[in-house]
Amino acid sequence: MIPLQKCNAMARSFLFFLVVLIGSCQSSRVNKSLISLQEPIIKTLNNCLDESTCTIEIIPQSTLIVKEDEFKNTYIEILKGTKTIIKYQYKKDEIPNTADGHYSELVYIETDNYDKNISLKNEHLQDVKMVFGRLCYCKGTSGYFSVINGELELTVKKNKLTLNTNFSVDNIPQIIAKINETIILEK
Repeated sequence: MIPLQKCNAMARSFLFFLVVLIGSCQSSRVNKSLISLQEPIIKTLNNCLDESTCTIEIIPQSTLIVKEDEFKNTYIEILKGTKTIIKYQYKKDEIPNTADGHYSELVYIETDNYDKNISLKNEHLQDVKMVFGRLCYCKGTSGYFSVINGELELTVKKNKLTLNTNFSVDNIPQIIAKINETIILEK
C-alpha cells in the first residue's frame, strides 16, 4: 500500500504536470478579420518599380490549385474553399502598339484563417503552396512554378497581415524576388 502522504504528493505532481502541459499548448485563434471577409481586398502598392504597377490581393474563402494542361503548361485555379489566398502582382506597363508586349509576375500563397506567426524556408514554402507566376511572351520561361528556394515570414494578427519573403525560382528569370508588405484586413 502507498502511504496517504506519498499519494497526495504524487497527485499534486500529476496535477502540476497537467497544468503545465495544458498551459504550454497554444490554442489557434481564428482571425475574425479574415473570416469576416466576403469580398477580396485589393491594394495598389506605392513601392513598385518605375513604369509598372504592383498590387496585393487578399482572396477570402478560397483554395489554390495548380494544374497542368496537355502540353505540360501549368496554370492556377482559385476555387471556393476554407482558406485565404494572398496574391501579389507586378505588372509592367505595356508599350503602346506593341504585340505581345505584356509582362507580369505573380506570387500566390495559401494560408488558413488563424492568427499566426510562421517562418518557412526552402521546400517548406510548399506548406503554404507558394507559387511564382511569370506571364509574358517568353518561350520556355512563362508559367507557374512552385517556390522551393527562399524564406517566408507571414504574420496574421487581428486586422493586419505582414508578408516578408525573399525567394528565387531555378532557371526562370524574375524581376520580383523580395516582397515586404503589411496589409490592413478591412475594406
